[in-house]
Amino acid sequence: MSQVTHRSPTLSPYGRSTSRLPSKASWFFEGMLAAGLGLAALTVLVLLLWIVSPYPESGAGAALHLAADLWLLGHGSALVRTETLSGIPAPVALTPLLLVIPPVCLLHRACTQALAAGGDESAGDARTGADAEDVPGPLAPLGCVAGGYLVTGAVTVLFASAGPVRADVLSASVRLPLFVLCVAAAAMWPGWGRTPPAAPNELDRAAGSPSGGRTQWPAVPTAREPDFPAPVLAEARALSRRLRPARTALTAMAVLCGGGLVVTLGALLWHVDEVQSAFPRLAGDSWTGQFAVLLLVIALLPNAAVWAAAYGLGPGFALGTGAVVGPFTQTGAASLLPFPLLEALPAAGGGPGLLGGIAAVAVPLAAGATVGWYVARAAAPVTGRCEAAVSRRATLAVVALVGCECAVGVAVLAAFSGGALGTEAMAVLGPSWPLTGVAAFLWAVLVGAPVALAMRAWRLRGSGGDDGPDAAAARQARWSELKAVSGGLMPDFEPRRD
Repeated sequence: MSQVTHRSPTLSPYGRSTSRLPSKASWFFEGMLAAGLGLAALTVLVLLLWIVSPYPESGAGAALHLAADLWLLGHGSALVRTETLSGIPAPVALTPLLLVIPPVCLLHRACTQALAAGGDESAGDARTGADAEDVPGPLAPLGCVAGGYLVTGAVTVLFASAGPVRADVLSASVRLPLFVLCVAAAAMWPGWGRTPPAAPNELDRAAGSPSGGRTQWPAVPTAREPDFPAPVLAEARALSRRLRPARTALTAMAVLCGGGLVVTLGALLWHVDEVQSAFPRLAGDSWTGQFAVLLLVIALLPNAAVWAAAYGLGPGFALGTGAVVGPFTQTGAASLLPFPLLEALPAAGGGPGLLGGIAAVAVPLAAGATVGWYVARAAAPVTGRCEAAVSRRATLAVVALVGCECAVGVAVLAAFSGGALGTEAMAVLGPSWPLTGVAAFLWAVLVGAPVALAMRAWRLRGSGGDDGPDAAAARQARWSELKAVSGGLMPDFEPRRD
């Protein structure tokens, strides 16, 4: 009976039996499979458009080259267009951000599966008493997956290195390994960079707080710790453990980019006649050509959302050399192609004016308010009770920390959303990433700090605030307990929290 009910590893599709395939070889194959799936999806789409096109200008080989070019462009690699009017090769370095999502998801999934399989194998080796040197670490599965992915990428670069639109080998040799390294680090970060959970606040019972069966929040240190120069930094560390600033920064970035997408769609609806007339002017009367332009517009919508977010933040974005579009200044005049997204620019025709400016400015306001709201909820986790609350200075410090992380993320998005589509006038397109990052930090701090302080005060209403009798008694009890544990080294007074 045990032979019938025993679960054989060969029956599971996710089995890692080393008798069939060594672990490193399977991880290497997973990396190749992740790259191949992304490349195959683009190839199917391009070949489908080539098949349904009534009058294709080239054969199936050119369609396959286009699919390889799009796959490399989705990894941030630049392309080179050789057939130009001037005869000078022109770069194509503007990456549609929608093309980045499938490679990131496929490679991240392969890395997490390899890490999980490596962890199971390490646990099995530890139970069987294997040597620690023989147990593979997290770098072994990630290295194998990255190796398989890069081998597929190298073959794709060699295939796309010729043609009217060819891959830039130097750019691909730098951008592709950097892309794989960033995704592998993101897959390893949840297990490697996660801080251990803080201990519960054991001094709540000593302070006489009616905690009962409620959730015990991490203790907020009120004494000077050896690793930190001030109690405010210790409180900020406890608050950052409770909050997870990286997740809050990602949420604020999602609000910022989502608001930019809403502004972009609103601008497209405002200029709907100009947008519709741009399709036949660019692709003629062929419905397959217009459908291809529509797919390109959809792929560039995330770029347009980032550009709209940069417009709302203040720096704006460039539309060529010397042409900048911003809410306060619009310098230069660029000769733009009849592209549907470019028809929705504020300078194209009679824009919405004040209404569009208010909508654009509301986007960074919402992102900054999101930062303040999340920080305030973590700074005062229990409404009406100040035992687990942190001081105002620690709250402001964490708001600044979240603002820095949000600025770094927005700057990276601004750098990836722009690029060059040619030489001279089309050499600079998109927002300036340093100015956009600084503007994101200023909006997050200048809006998030007042919102965080106001919401913190609102959540602490009725508890006497920072100087109420309940808070004073709780802090005095904590201080007495810390003094007893330290053997009398602590001074005999209650510390100031602000």
